Amino acid sequence: MGLGGATFPTHVKLNPPPDKKIDTLILNGCECEPFITSDHRIMLEYGRQVLAGLYIISMTITPENIYIAIEDNKEDAIRYLEELIIKMEFSSIFKLVSLKSGYPMGAEKTLIKTITGRSVPIGGLPMDVGVIVNNVATSKSVYEAVIESRPLVDKVVTVTGAIENPKNLLARVGTTIGYLIDRCGEVGSGTNYIIIGGPMMGISIVDTDFPVTKGTNCVLVKEGKTQIEQNCINCGRCVDICPMKLIPLTYVRNVKRGNFEVCREYYIENCIECGSCAYVCPANIPIVGYIKTCKSTIAKNNG
Repeated sequence: MGLGGATFPTHVKLNPPPDKKIDTLILNGCECEPFITSDHRIMLEYGRQVLAGLYIISMTITPENIYIAIEDNKEDAIRYLEELIIKMEFSSIFKLVSLKSGYPMGAEKTLIKTITGRSVPIGGLPMDVGVIVNNVATSKSVYEAVIESRPLVDKVVTVTGAIENPKNLLARVGTTIGYLIDRCGEVGSGTNYIIIGGPMMGISIVDTDFPVTKGTNCVLVKEGKTQIEQNCINCGRCVDICPMKLIPLTYVRNVKRGNFEVCREYYIENCIECGSCAYVCPANIPIVGYIKTCKSTIAKNNG
């Protein structure tokens, strides 16, 4: 399985249908959310494995273009991988691209649009525009599986937030979240959230016996008050911030009325659920929650 935010199966990505011509492979070294630094550490500490894994991946699909995308605030990772690319004689194959740091640069559709100028169609996949995107953690795991015959049994997890000693930990799959938190010292006295994932797209948990899974990349210990949803004031901030140029407030209104199919007319399937809209909403409306409800209802109604 892929180790990016969506955990899309790697074997599916690397076995596109015959009618899907893949000409571009992108290695995603951009963190998917604020606070998360696990991919950054992987590039610094497992750079050789990441590049070798990328080469193995490229051999399965033989793309014309191979890009390594890293945000410009990770200067040490950029320098290190540039040096490794030369030492490992990949200069003629790999092109490292430094991208402006900003959320949600790590999202597949945003990354593809920024690097290639291509737009993934609504309801489509990157392979529909001739692109495959793999995360640096996936590339590392491909190397370990192919070269070392090692299964995916551990994950680099960022433990951060209102905690004494934030760290990136190499944790076995199945390790409890509480165990990771204990390894990082005391939590803040005002802490009332433990989030799996980042602050924008993560999921709050109440039981720290919850295990690390193959898709876990961050444990965020967060302080804050419980926010109460209020009525929309039509400020338009959610529209201004949306990276996909959608109208989030329209989805909330129609979901509340049960008009799920109307949301499709406003391209709800193109939403990447980045959470930017909910983050800027002064009315504390959980917009992404409404969007997820709508998408799941539409999927259920359409079999």
